[in-house]
Amino acid sequence: MAKPVITIIGLGLTGAGIGAGLRREEGNFEVVGHDKEPDAVAAAKRQNAVDRTEWNLYRACDKAEMIILAIPLAELEAILKLLAADLRPGTLVMAVNKVMQPALDVAAKHIPDGVHFVAAHPILTGVGGTLTVRPDLFAGTPFCLASSVETDPSAIQLASDLVERIGAKPLFIDAQEHDGIIAGVELLPQFFGMTLMQTLGGGAGWTEARKLAGRQFAQSTEPAGSADRLFSDFMANKRNLLLRIDQLQEALSNWRGLLEEEVVPELQEEEHPLLTALKATIKQREAWEAGAFLKNWEEAPRTDAAETRNMFQQMFFGNLFQRRGSAEEKNDKVAR
Repeated sequence: MAKPVITIIGLGLTGAGIGAGLRREEGNFEVVGHDKEPDAVAAAKRQNAVDRTEWNLYRACDKAEMIILAIPLAELEAILKLLAADLRPGTLVMAVNKVMQPALDVAAKHIPDGVHFVAAHPILTGVGGTLTVRPDLFAGTPFCLASSVETDPSAIQLASDLVERIGAKPLFIDAQEHDGIIAGVELLPQFFGMTLMQTLGGGAGWTEARKLAGRQFAQSTEPAGSADRLFSDFMANKRNLLLRIDQLQEALSNWRGLLEEEVVPELQEEEHPLLTALKATIKQREAWEAGAFLKNWEEAPRTDAAETRNMFQQMFFGNLFQRRGSAEEKNDKVAR
């Protein structure tokens, strides 16, 4: 009897990391990978992230009970259009992206009835270690999950069980709330980094300044992807990002005011307001870093790992969504 298939489309850090996490313990399923980049496919094989790969998208998804789309948002609609007609009733499609509501909107247009869709976003900080494909990449990591109100609760539970299977912590969240937060903590730093690079790189003094730009500048301006990828992320979350930019502009104005305040010798016993703000902000940052390192955000207790694995197997392989359908449906499909 053939094993149930989990297909991962997109074998970058996220997709290959999910595959490696699924395969860290033996399971009664097969992980199939697909990526349009041959180098990514070769790397996924070396990293033991997949059982096998398929160069053809349709063959990769053929007979898949779960399809994980670890691809840029800009590619999501095209992929769903290609796959929609061949998705079997009961299939769970999970799109992994940093912007959730647009992903749900795209799915609403192209996912056929009977097919389940969940948006997902793992929060990888890189605090305490480098981000590389490995079986424990997502261990203890918050893994955001969002769906439409029409989504079958059992599909959401199955997505949650998969997240638990790779060692992550499911975090159920409203898609719009998620996107508003991500605009501040992820997109705003990237946007600011690009403006910083343009401001200094386009200035008259850049010829000499570039020689002095060190680690701090490199970290602050490192792009999180290609120009096309950044453009897609910024535009997909445009309204929230504009609000965050307004907040940053106001904050910069306030900090500029603190910097302008003179140090008064007669008031040496009083701490300068800029120093006070710096101390408070650094303390806040240290608290966040400690939480990110420990991956402890005072969440609710998790289900026992062994219990979760059993639940995942029962749900995934127990015809939860009656994927197979009736004999007549099968015969009709063969006839087509």
